Amino acid sequence: MHLSRANTPEVSPIADRGTRLAGWKDIAAYLGKTDRTVKRWGRDRGLPVHRVPGTTKTSVYAYSNELDRWLENVDVETAVQAEETGQPLPAPDLIRAPIAPLAVPITMQSTPRLRWLLRRKWLLTGLALLLAAVTLDVAVRLRAVPLVRAWHNLTGHKAGASLAVSEAEQRAADDFYLRGRYEWNQRTPASLHRALDLFTQAIVHNPDDARAYAGLADTYDLLREYSTDADSDAFPRAIAAAKKAVALDDSLAEAHRALAFAEMYGMWNFAGAEAEFRRAIALDPKDPQARRWFANALCVGGRYPEALAQMDKAQELDPTSHATLADKGWMLFNANRAQEGIELLKEVERSAPDFLSPHSYLMQVGLDLRDYPSFLSEGELAAQSSGDTALLDMIASARVGYKRDGERGLLQALYAKVKYYSAAGQPRASLLARVCLLMGKRREALDVMQDAYLRKDIDVLSFLSQLDLLSLKDDPRYQALARKINFPQAPSARTGSPNSF
Repeated sequence: MHLSRANTPEVSPIADRGTRLAGWKDIAAYLGKTDRTVKRWGRDRGLPVHRVPGTTKTSVYAYSNELDRWLENVDVETAVQAEETGQPLPAPDLIRAPIAPLAVPITMQSTPRLRWLLRRKWLLTGLALLLAAVTLDVAVRLRAVPLVRAWHNLTGHKAGASLAVSEAEQRAADDFYLRGRYEWNQRTPASLHRALDLFTQAIVHNPDDARAYAGLADTYDLLREYSTDADSDAFPRAIAAAKKAVALDDSLAEAHRALAFAEMYGMWNFAGAEAEFRRAIALDPKDPQARRWFANALCVGGRYPEALAQMDKAQELDPTSHATLADKGWMLFNANRAQEGIELLKEVERSAPDFLSPHSYLMQVGLDLRDYPSFLSEGELAAQSSGDTALLDMIASARVGYKRDGERGLLQALYAKVKYYSAAGQPRASLLARVCLLMGKRREALDVMQDAYLRKDIDVLSFLSQLDLLSLKDDPRYQALARKINFPQAPSARTGSPNSF
């Protein structure tokens, strides 16, 4: 699992700003509109966008809570104007809202999907009752009200009670769930967002479908890794959906698996995550996904023999999985079996050239081994696979620096660019620490690690297991930080682990 993340939300001194959205594309996706529409709103309607200092006017960002407050006023105004002019009142958009344990996060934004939902008789009835009972201001806020939850409230459905579902509804739910799993397994930004829609539609047909909630949790777990979704947005949703799935069916292995992943990387609840992984494997010993994720979690604490045993089992259960082979290659590299790891990563890269993981891992390998041509080419491929424009910009600058002044020029250009994005609210602690080490800036590398810990950045976990960063392990500051993180180690003598102090 590659821990480096793009577009980590800015830690703002203004506590109520919410999540940071980088660029017109993310702002448009949040609002459920096109890029052209939000740009026009920014120009003509006072949309609260901010511009990155020193860049062109197209380099913008916004905060979710500021957008929500702006929308409340603008949407009401639009609705009133529509009534005064005799125009039909626009239907409220349905955009993704924070998921709650008893709520369905609606992600379907397109008009055809909205029409499809509204054709559902029970949803249409529930919506009509809701619109009749609330004011115009509340009605335009329906974007944040999960429709299934609203229907449950209106009909007196109690938490924990089962809704009667017809055979036809169940067949439809099964179909949406299976299609969602197919999209989820493709592991691309677009396919993962399609998976969210499909799992949501499965829940619309059967609100008590534990598998669909587990699918939502699995998807949120991966979105922050394979796209630019923020950790602080994805992990709380994953935990909420997984807990709902467990509440509906405690015997569902994939629900415990998804909860373990989110608790591990989102909450740093390492002991709880290990217990959930073991529970998932006990429920379904033949699930390769649970074993692979458990193996990656074990690597964080340097427990490589245990991790490789789990990864070997995952490979045995699903020998065709690109994700398993890529993660195993990265694991071997960090377990001092570098040549084996690199060969396996290149094998996966040849078989799945569009798959993100091998490019991301080989980019890090190239930097660690000072193989800068490989670092540049793999970094560019990783950025293209994930749609990470910030990384693409970093690689482009590093390439110019390398052409101008070799290693020194590359490191200086990369250092400056990573620092720039960190100041703009997109820190990349692991990459910056690596560059600092290559430039001989050990103290700054430790400062970066400390800052990542204070922000609870997922990147800080890579400091515990990855070879180049482990060169700091004899430093008292590193040891103190590792003790604070307190990752559980092997229950035996724990010898040989880089974190056994």
